Amino acid sequence: MNNGYEVVAIIALGMGLVFWVTDRASPTSRTLAFFLGLLGVSVFGNAQVVDHWLETPLPAWVRLIGLLDAAVFIAGCQWGLRVSQTVSDVPDEDRQDRLIRIAQALSLLYALMVAAAPELRYHELALALREQRLPSPAFALFVMPALAAGALVLFAGVLLLRRRPDQAEQVRIFAALAAMPVLTVALVLPARIAPLALAVGEVIFLYGALRYYMILGARGMFMSQFLSPQVAALVRERGLRHAMARKRVDVTVVCCDIRRFTAYAQAHSPEQVMRLLRAYYAAVAAAAQDFGGTVKDMAGDGALILIGAPVPYPDRSARAIGLARRLQARVRPVLKRYSPDLGLGVGVAGGSVAVGIVGEGGRYEYMAVGPAVNLASRLCDKALDGEIHIDETTLQASGESLPARRRRRYVRGIGVLVTTYVLESGD
Repeated sequence: MNNGYEVVAIIALGMGLVFWVTDRASPTSRTLAFFLGLLGVSVFGNAQVVDHWLETPLPAWVRLIGLLDAAVFIAGCQWGLRVSQTVSDVPDEDRQDRLIRIAQALSLLYALMVAAAPELRYHELALALREQRLPSPAFALFVMPALAAGALVLFAGVLLLRRRPDQAEQVRIFAALAAMPVLTVALVLPARIAPLALAVGEVIFLYGALRYYMILGARGMFMSQFLSPQVAALVRERGLRHAMARKRVDVTVVCCDIRRFTAYAQAHSPEQVMRLLRAYYAAVAAAAQDFGGTVKDMAGDGALILIGAPVPYPDRSARAIGLARRLQARVRPVLKRYSPDLGLGVGVAGGSVAVGIVGEGGRYEYMAVGPAVNLASRLCDKALDGEIHIDETTLQASGESLPARRRRRYVRGIGVLVTTYVLESGD
């Protein structure tokens, strides 16, 4: 082995493999895995050059090492650009991307100079290290593009952090920015020390990776409340912060509630009630998933499902009515298996609501606030076993012609007459 370089290369390759195996569904993690894999190959290649630094002439393959180093740098920059795509648009975005592109071009310039004059690059550094002096001014031809590229990436990284990217990615960005100077300095250290510096840089980044997966673990527990693969896919592509940003959107809300649940709970043991609720929640979640619904709340004997947030659907009204009928068709029989006295009421209403994440660290709640939420809840309260109460706006927007009883009535908490329609499970 060449003074530990191979060990450092294996660590980098292993880290890349870990990111690929555990999180390849994420575009940012795939790009990062490719970067780390290239880093491992580059470290191994540079380790082979150490044995030939003072040879004249250098082996022909040495000319390609600069290109390999540039490929590593470009791949790292591509990861930064991927992270940038998880952040909502702001004025600094174009400037930051331009800085990264310029840095990539400088790394290619470095690779071309190494290919053109490898002896000047490696002989001069080797002699300077052996004689414990500064390299000649000619060596600056190689140093200046590399340093300029690194400085541009650091500045672009600061701009990216100011844009507050996804929390999990922030951790990896901090770790990458902290590790970069250590890895850069390792390029000009004596061969007996450079592997140690490279290992320290990798450990810094490894810490960021571990923190990243801790955050993803907490996030996974949070996301499991919604049971929507569409939401999970959106988070992987755009990040939690972007997917769940606080904003006003048009949604359709579906509420359901078990009828005569209180009497059942009083007449049965807590274990029996728990089994009922477990089966009920599973059936509701499965139905919501089929229609792209986001389960916002499951509390006691009630559930609240959003259609249209955080994933928008142009046919959200039709989806919501389909979900309501599915709940009566699939969930109600589940309840009847536990007791013929149990039933299910469903309320559906649409409108503009404010949605977004509330909470910090590992404790999150996805909130939806607006008249549509309140109306759906009130209509659910009015619904008898087997009934679906729908507001007029939702029924008209669905484009469906459903047999239903039209009613105009006052609803608690809403000071005007509300036109609603009542569907029954047999409809």
